[in-house]
Amino acid sequence: MSHAVVLGSVFVVHVLAMLSPGPNVLVVTQTAASRTRRAGLLVALGVATGAAIWSGAALLGLSVLFARIPWVYSALKLFGGVYLLYLAFKLWRGADRPLVIPNREGATPQTDGQAFRLGLLTNLTNPKALVFYGSIFAALLGPDLPAWVRLAAFAIVVGNATLWHGALACFFSTAGTQQFYQRIRRWIDRIAALALALLGLKMLLPSEAAWFG
Repeated sequence: MSHAVVLGSVFVVHVLAMLSPGPNVLVVTQTAASRTRRAGLLVALGVATGAAIWSGAALLGLSVLFARIPWVYSALKLFGGVYLLYLAFKLWRGADRPLVIPNREGATPQTDGQAFRLGLLTNLTNPKALVFYGSIFAALLGPDLPAWVRLAAFAIVVGNATLWHGALACFFSTAGTQQFYQRIRRWIDRIAALALALLGLKMLLPSEAAWFG
């Protein structure tokens, strides 16, 4: 298999995985629609940073740790499920509260650090991401491939995550989208809260499904 085919396969598989609406997509779109483009982009940056950490860990072979010490994986998975339930609770509780979207030129009510951490923790609390990256890298990146191909695969994953979630943040932070969100915010927030809760519960139960969106 040529290097171009290998990298193209990594690109396609990762894009298809991100298209599935998961907690990453939910936190980026909800933040961008309810707050500002800056806040949405910072959440997206946090998600992309999480993708960089997971994919880098997979390339370093840390997925072997999960296979050899199952309780580490189980503990992180438990934490991830609880974290998603916490986010769902906060979103549901705030659905009926009045929301004032700040002026685009002003400061967002959510600090930059909080926005970034939201995206980062949402991604890092899904340990199945490491299993996913470890699986596709093991299947596509053979031991005979040069180091630059592995670095290129890492760059593709980080670039995909950054562009996809950044594009979502830009789209959902437009004036038209925010006005529409304002009109039906109560129901959108509750649907998003239920979706996050279901994902959290699914993460807490035995399952092989994973969400990378």
